Amino acid sequence: MVSQSRLCRTLALLPLALVPVAIASAQSEVTPTADELYAAWQSLSDGDRKDAVDWFVAESDRAQDFRSTLERFVLDQHRANRYGWPDAPVAPPLYDTAKHCPAQLIPRKFVDTGNKRFAATVEKLVGGRRKRDRLDAFRYDWAAGTVVTVGPWDAPERIAFNASRGLSPYTALVEALVEQQLDAGEVRAEAAAFSHAYSDRSGNAYREITLYEAWSSGTEIEMPDVECLGMLHDLEDDWHSFTAPVPGRKQRPLYDRLGVHYAKLRKYRALRTALARTYLSADPVLPGGYGPSKLRLNGFWELQSSDPIKMAEDLPTVKGWGKWFDERAAQADDDPEVVARSRARMKSLAESQAWSRRTFQGILKEFGAFDPKLPVEPAPTGDSSRGTGGV
Repeated sequence: MVSQSRLCRTLALLPLALVPVAIASAQSEVTPTADELYAAWQSLSDGDRKDAVDWFVAESDRAQDFRSTLERFVLDQHRANRYGWPDAPVAPPLYDTAKHCPAQLIPRKFVDTGNKRFAATVEKLVGGRRKRDRLDAFRYDWAAGTVVTVGPWDAPERIAFNASRGLSPYTALVEALVEQQLDAGEVRAEAAAFSHAYSDRSGNAYREITLYEAWSSGTEIEMPDVECLGMLHDLEDDWHSFTAPVPGRKQRPLYDRLGVHYAKLRKYRALRTALARTYLSADPVLPGGYGPSKLRLNGFWELQSSDPIKMAEDLPTVKGWGKWFDERAAQADDDPEVVARSRARMKSLAESQAWSRRTFQGILKEFGAFDPKLPVEPAPTGDSSRGTGGV
């Protein structure tokens, strides 16, 4: 389809109206940081902010670089309904203590994470893992098996914030669509169980943390009977082996049984999320220990001609993961041609990101956004996720 070896590996040319601006900026000015670009956009009047974003979207729609080709291939499969996805849940579901632990009733209640104590728990379990320095309007919901909406895709603030970081207006949507394409539904039950809200033993539940994220945090967490038994009941329909309060001698066997389900979910999900994030980005934040494997993951994409449909057909089941990974890793790591194509793929994606930043900077310059007399507002936090999706 769109193998990098068959695509132009150079930057798409800037529109003629912006070429002088972009060249002058690159030659005579220090490149602004992402926050400085966003602050420059914020310094404009409301009308100019909207016009600048509309201009950037128009230029992104006309772009002919590698990343844009990948985006169009995915988006063209959803021409009839690109943006009409269901809203993301406001909060993760809670396990019913009366149903799963009737002899140990500790009702769950969502806490206010404006409280320092609860905020510290969020930071400890998901803080550093969820920050991707971008504002997303879409994400993939592993429990529901669908893309979900977390905000208006065309919100000027979102587009401008992401543009200042070199992202196109469609990055999050395409990434979510690819993740959906790669998910054959093998771990839907596990994803649903671990999508419930994390809670401590006192019943304090967190909108911001799912059980999957808590288990993936790498830190010691409280494991209340309500959530543990709720997951066991959902996943194995075993209501007799363990009952609350679970005695100390039976806690480890319970945790071990749940650990088998978690390992299955993580092995399946992390690979597909890592692939989805490397589809359009040269240097994304990756889950599941895949951070050092960006070149190899790009090699996986090269082996499938950067086609999510082919990738989905090639990906293994959980049981076949080890054999598949060893075989594909050998192909991606040991073939000099594949390695060269993988490096070129990453270079082109990085160039596309630089193109978006440069184009956005040129547009802002046309609006006079870098006038030092204009006021500057602080940039927002670059994380708009709700419920699941951070790990």
